[in-house]
Amino acid sequence: MKMKAAVYYKPLDIRVENIEVPDIGPNDILIKVKYCGICGSDVHSYKLGLYIKPGQIMGHEYCGEIVKVGENVKNLEVGERVFASEAELCGECYWCKRQMYAMCPHLFEACTGYGKPGAYAEYIKIGNASLDVNVFKIPDELDDITAATIEPTSVAANAVLITEPQKDDKVVILGAGFIGNVILQIFKSVPVGKIVVSEVSPLRLDAAKKKGADAIINANTESVLERCKEEVGIGPYHFNVGAMADVVVEAAGVPSTIRDSLEIVRSGGTISIVALAEKETPINTTKIVHKAPKILGAFGGSAPVAINYLKEKKATTQDLITHVFSLDNIQEAFEVQSDAYKSIKVMVKP
Repeated sequence: MKMKAAVYYKPLDIRVENIEVPDIGPNDILIKVKYCGICGSDVHSYKLGLYIKPGQIMGHEYCGEIVKVGENVKNLEVGERVFASEAELCGECYWCKRQMYAMCPHLFEACTGYGKPGAYAEYIKIGNASLDVNVFKIPDELDDITAATIEPTSVAANAVLITEPQKDDKVVILGAGFIGNVILQIFKSVPVGKIVVSEVSPLRLDAAKKKGADAIINANTESVLERCKEEVGIGPYHFNVGAMADVVVEAAGVPSTIRDSLEIVRSGGTISIVALAEKETPINTTKIVHKAPKILGAFGGSAPVAINYLKEKKATTQDLITHVFSLDNIQEAFEVQSDAYKSIKVMVKP
């Protein structure tokens, strides 16, 4: 039996081909993909060839319906809607031995959408399927297209929760793409004292305003630092003056926002970096020494945590989905997702 799948060949070259539907073993499940979102890391792969090799199938932000279940798989049945991710990690490295699985150096060689075939396809196989380990049932409260946002919502939640937000915190979010707009909602659910969002795209800024940002900054037309001083206060530090944000989340992944985060955070504050940057960014380490912020990398997240936020509507995502493309038009889908002025989240429907 054949299926359609989008196969990566080289930067800017993804081709929809007819390939064999994966066979499953006794410990596996086969999922019919309903929707798959285009992640920022997928865009980096598409444009620059990062994280991926020719011949692979990308796609990890998805939901689907189980159509086959291996004989040894427990507590999962045909017809159930799920989000799942396979990762055959080494189990032997420093990080695996300490249950820090996301840090395993083999992760990108062995997980869904990278080393393992992903969900830009009609069907996807998940090996060693285990309920609430790498397969998560979707509650009835979530429709299919919302369920396809579980994975990026988990990333956004992690970027917030690692900062240990407090109810009086003044928060600045740099970047209002899908992740930034979900981060905004999760901070509001704490709730924190004030949330300021900076972004270059009017489309994305409008979304942030609708999601409840206390102030928005158009980074194309305004000084982000000066506006942040107005919104969260002036923060003097050794030999200079910055802003007074308790928490800054860098969700844009461009050199200017990474540098801005050091100016905007107060001395002793927290910076959470969740965006993947396309370029290396020179930064002034003297500012880090004098302001002594806590700088945290936010990688991955928890599917159960994300499902709970979505189920309880502490985060709503359907209105952040600006486009849905068929699998046959995936190249166009990537071009649209790559343009911040046109899109927030683009979905592919096989």
